[in-house]
Amino acid sequence: MEKIFSSAKENMDKMNKAYKDCSDFLLRECIVGGRKCIVCVLDGMINSLQLSQMIMSPLLNYKFDNDEPEYVFKTVKLRVVNSLEMDEADNFEDIYFYLSSGFAAVFIDGVSKCLVMGIQGFVKRAVDEPANEADIKGAKECFTETLNDNKATLHRRIKSPKLKMKQFKIGADVKTSVVVCYIESVADARLVADVENRILSAPIDNICDYGEIAAFLDSNIKSFFTAVGNTERPDTLCSKLSEGRVAVLVDGSPFAVYVPYLFTDSFSTVDDYNNRPFYATFNRLLKYFSFVISVILPGFYVAVGTYHQELLPFSLMYTVAAAEASTPFSLMQEAVMVLILYEIMREAGLRLPKTIGHAVSIIGALVIGDAVVNAGLVGAPMLVVVAVTAIASYVVYPLYESISVLRIVFILLGGFTGIYGVMLGVCMLCVNITAIDPYGVPYSSPVSPLDKKSMVDIFCRAGWKKLLRRNVRVQNMRGADINDD
Repeated sequence: MEKIFSSAKENMDKMNKAYKDCSDFLLRECIVGGRKCIVCVLDGMINSLQLSQMIMSPLLNYKFDNDEPEYVFKTVKLRVVNSLEMDEADNFEDIYFYLSSGFAAVFIDGVSKCLVMGIQGFVKRAVDEPANEADIKGAKECFTETLNDNKATLHRRIKSPKLKMKQFKIGADVKTSVVVCYIESVADARLVADVENRILSAPIDNICDYGEIAAFLDSNIKSFFTAVGNTERPDTLCSKLSEGRVAVLVDGSPFAVYVPYLFTDSFSTVDDYNNRPFYATFNRLLKYFSFVISVILPGFYVAVGTYHQELLPFSLMYTVAAAEASTPFSLMQEAVMVLILYEIMREAGLRLPKTIGHAVSIIGALVIGDAVVNAGLVGAPMLVVVAVTAIASYVVYPLYESISVLRIVFILLGGFTGIYGVMLGVCMLCVNITAIDPYGVPYSSPVSPLDKKSMVDIFCRAGWKKLLRRNVRVQNMRGADINDD
């Protein structure tokens, strides 16, 4: 890190060289207390009115008693400028970071330090409704891309100094602010230290989004499932923090990640805790059932239709046989083909502009719907199975990435080895889920190992009177000391 020069002219030459061809870089020379002073900002990142009223006007109008460099610097810091968000920097790398964060940098001749003051005024997105985690009765606000706004949102919900937010600058080439959030005396100190160590030791050059950090927080065990959760809802994150988890906010990302993330977290939503217990329990069981059929149903259908036709009722067996007699492909080939076509249509509809996205829906309905059956390429029963599977996979959307790959794996198992391969695949999947042990907390908790106190909020949702008494913390589910798997 190159240190700041004591000469104002050398600092000015360095800044002009660093920001050469940067039209948004603004530099002003002035005389403060009889000494040369330069003020640097990035246009569009600062509030011009605050710059004038809080920094430039006080600097130019204040009467100094002494022109010693250190005296002028301390006087400017303690008496002259009006910014509450203030810091000192002694190297140019920190200066670049502060300027890109909406700060003004003040260099005074004869002092090898720089005073930086926050006068942010950049354009940012307003708080809006969550787009990816829709609910009916929950709060209608989500995180934004502005880190300070996200921190304020959390503090507005958890009004206590026990909510800690440690901020770090991560990145070898370009520094990005990353905040580690937890509730003191609730989160395990070893868990907090482990998260901080993973973030600080991550060999990252530049963080563009939360996914780059999440990769270093995840478990090292190879799996289709992740041990790092993400959410765009402040209320969801606050509930996770109150359970002893640790969250990470990345500047520029509207999503927060938290650890440890458990398998059962994918089946709970905000509405579960606002609805009556009997209806929330029904929805919770519906989610587990949807996960099972979305993963296993296509492979099970292929296995039964190919090798174990005796398990089908006679009328259904006749319907399946008649449909397959008119198609040139096997059940396994049909299932894989239709699922791939469906994923292509889904991805196209997701990436296309909204103005032409409706065309993909119409074409998808024609191609994967009536036309493919009338053309004799796919049987109608197979189309029904794939449609049910596709709809069920959206019920547990946090696991959609895993489901979309696993169901093709189970189709191949059913097509090559029959129902025995499908059952073996289920066993291997269960073993893999129970093997993941992020931060010493089993991914399958509290089902395995069994925690009766926590089971009132897994397959069923008990009333609030019982939930408030359980006082569950993730560290209490620990099967071993924190380790890196």
